[in-house]
Amino acid sequence: MTELDEKSRKSASKDLGKKATERWECILHYLALPSQKSEQGVSGATKQLFKAAGLTSGGESDGDMEITSAGFQFLLLNQTEQIWMYILHYLRMEESMGKNVVAELDFLLRLTLCVDHTHANGRVRVADGDRDQKTTSRAFFIDDSWSETINNFLMHLRELGLVFIRKRKDGYFFITPLFTHLTVSSSSENSIAEKRSHAGYIIVETNYRVYAYTDSSLQLAILSTFTEMLYRFNDMSVGMLTRDSVRRALQVGITASQIIAFLRANAHPETAAAAAASSGTVQCVPVTVADQIRLWEDERHRLVFFESALYSTFESEREYIGVKEYARSQDILLWFDDVQRLVVVTEEGHDKVKAWWKTNKANV
Repeated sequence: MTELDEKSRKSASKDLGKKATERWECILHYLALPSQKSEQGVSGATKQLFKAAGLTSGGESDGDMEITSAGFQFLLLNQTEQIWMYILHYLRMEESMGKNVVAELDFLLRLTLCVDHTHANGRVRVADGDRDQKTTSRAFFIDDSWSETINNFLMHLRELGLVFIRKRKDGYFFITPLFTHLTVSSSSENSIAEKRSHAGYIIVETNYRVYAYTDSSLQLAILSTFTEMLYRFNDMSVGMLTRDSVRRALQVGITASQIIAFLRANAHPETAAAAAASSGTVQCVPVTVADQIRLWEDERHRLVFFESALYSTFESEREYIGVKEYARSQDILLWFDDVQRLVVVTEEGHDKVKAWWKTNKANV
């Protein structure tokens, strides 16, 4: 293919930013709220990657896929960090399968540098007539000489929204605005973080009500992981932080600190401005609410469970004391009751007690 039809190029490159955002949000939506509906928009490779990276847990066939603490932490990252972390996990997964990732990394770097000329061994060629266009509206040829590895990697970048391919048979692709996150400098990173800080949408009240001024299904999906959603309108939804909803999040590994950090990071601009004017970003979430979330987490730490063995119905006081003192001397004694003659030892110590009993039964 030596040139592109101008009408086709303009049609395909229209709304690249919107198309890229929709694809990336589809990936995040599956991570935030795995379900039969959300998994239809992601590939098997992405599901495998999330599980291998520890971002999700459970079995796909059982329908009990859930986000983990690491997965929720992933959602707290800015978009640049999310994309880079995903790609790094992808390359590690490919490497663990015995594949050589050098070619994929080389291809990614060439795209990052936006190579727009043909080398003797060039990997990327810009379609004729696009050299004066912005990077995100250029059409890049898909070379027939590319290996299967590169073609599969390109399709994966397409799934993430980093590149756009209208139809595979067209033989060309576009780099989307989302791809610029891979080339952002440390100085421009600050501007991205600043934009994110002004894009907050959450207001938390002291009565535990949460108001989300958004129509994004992704943002609402993330919020629903620890909030009981009550009402939903066109541009605003109302939820409640309850003991059950927070404990549901805690049970899959999400921490109280992560929940509070998410609410603060996505505080509505007016709430954030008021907090900054008074006592800082901490007040974006009322102190009583933050403390209660931590208390709900502490509830789950009141008891510590151990696998153990219980000994009872001793025939004499001497037998009971013998077993108890032996367990104490071996540091395997967990609990005892002199009145009811009960002894509890660690699971590992059970075999020791049985061996000791066989040897010393006649003496006690």
